[in-house]
Amino acid sequence: MQSSRCSAPRRASLTLALCALGAVAPLRAEGGAASPTPPSAGVVWSQGMETWIWPEPRKGSERTRLGYLRAGAALALRSTERVIGPGCAGGFVPVRPQGWVCLDRSATLDGGAHYVRAMQHALPSTGPLPLRYALSNGAPMYRRLPTRAEWEATERSLGPAGSFRPQSWGNRGHELLAELRVDPPSAGIPDFLAQGGSVNGPRPLALVRRQLPHGSMLAYTESFEHEGRAFLLSADGTVVPADRVRPFRASSFRGLELPTEARLPLAFFRARPRTRWRQTSAGFEPDGAWPARAHAELDPALEPVGSGAERRLATRERDGSGRPLWVLEQDATVLRAREALPIGVPPGVRWLLVSITQGTLVAYEGLTPTFATLVSPGAGGVPRRGVDPVKSSSTPLGVYRMTFKHRASTMSPEYGEDRSFWIADVPFVQYFAAPFALHVAYWHENFGEPMSAGCINVSPRDGEWLFDFTGPTVPPGWWGASTAAPNTPGTHIVITR
Repeated sequence: MQSSRCSAPRRASLTLALCALGAVAPLRAEGGAASPTPPSAGVVWSQGMETWIWPEPRKGSERTRLGYLRAGAALALRSTERVIGPGCAGGFVPVRPQGWVCLDRSATLDGGAHYVRAMQHALPSTGPLPLRYALSNGAPMYRRLPTRAEWEATERSLGPAGSFRPQSWGNRGHELLAELRVDPPSAGIPDFLAQGGSVNGPRPLALVRRQLPHGSMLAYTESFEHEGRAFLLSADGTVVPADRVRPFRASSFRGLELPTEARLPLAFFRARPRTRWRQTSAGFEPDGAWPARAHAELDPALEPVGSGAERRLATRERDGSGRPLWVLEQDATVLRAREALPIGVPPGVRWLLVSITQGTLVAYEGLTPTFATLVSPGAGGVPRRGVDPVKSSSTPLGVYRMTFKHRASTMSPEYGEDRSFWIADVPFVQYFAAPFALHVAYWHENFGEPMSAGCINVSPRDGEWLFDFTGPTVPPGWWGASTAAPNTPGTHIVITR
């Protein structure tokens, strides 16, 4: 029950950058349909796998890249004047809030270009899940809309639509939130698909771009009906039959902002419900239960009662008579505020503390805790001396700093077009020791339990909060950012047993 290998993507996956202040206005609000934006003056558009942003008008090394735009994304310019620089015959233009974009094959000032306008239909929404997601049972990714005869011939070897094979042993955790249903049409057929068209222009010669392998995951933005069948518009502009994937239910789990929503010390109840106890003259008796992944503030004014397996901790919650409710200590994952900074973390900065064995994360500003939640570290548990954590699916111990952040990025143990497995557009990815990252898991909600191949899984709502909390800051309109100067530095992340 683990995710794919958390490998740093060589390329960013094909979805669009979120647009806000300093960028073109968003094309799709959360849950809404896309509506292509007309061409605008003073705007540069991405028309490649990624459009890199450089600190000065010259192409440098990989380490000097400030960030990037995604295919179809638009970003406002600081000036429309081009500057000729090394490695860019088309000239560089200055973008907001800083940096330069080369007008090469990956960028254009023409917002009316067919590919740019077509990819606007794949624009992500704002919010914790920027796209909709589904689990594949093996499905073709069509370049254009197929006729009934074409899809019947193409999909003959895949078995009946709507039938789903079990996941492999290593991927069983990937179907925990997958639902056996077809996502109903939510929009009309995108205009670029009319008359056999595709994102790249008129009717392509090849019908199928590639296969979406069994167990891989799809990111999509729209669902629509064609010849009596529901199809999904993938974030890369291809079309996938809706009855050959299972949509994921979105997890509602989220952590707690401190001290407004809770105070430390507090107890989380991880994998299953835990008994609540009340104290009577005869001892303790059950009083309901805390649900899985719930929490309770502990009352430090009341001493624990009992010892060993019967040791109980008092909470701030009360029964109908105003008496405190109690929890068995062995049922609780207890978080207490740190009294000293870890070695390597300077005073006054923001930092994250992750415990592998507890499955918890606490965000700090100096010694002030500001957020607490459950996370899923590597399924391999605590790393073993002399064993590669990548091979053992363990989250590495130590003090690290965030190095690169993506609003969403596809993860795979392979590179190239013909991969055998991938997880599409994982939201809010923060690399700290590549290939290890902190990122959203949209395929499970077993937070608190070891689930990943070594990365740190968080819920969608927690991932969004943490992405905004940490550095480097990803400016509005950018899809990713590095710690290269003049960007903000990376936040410290401390990973303990």
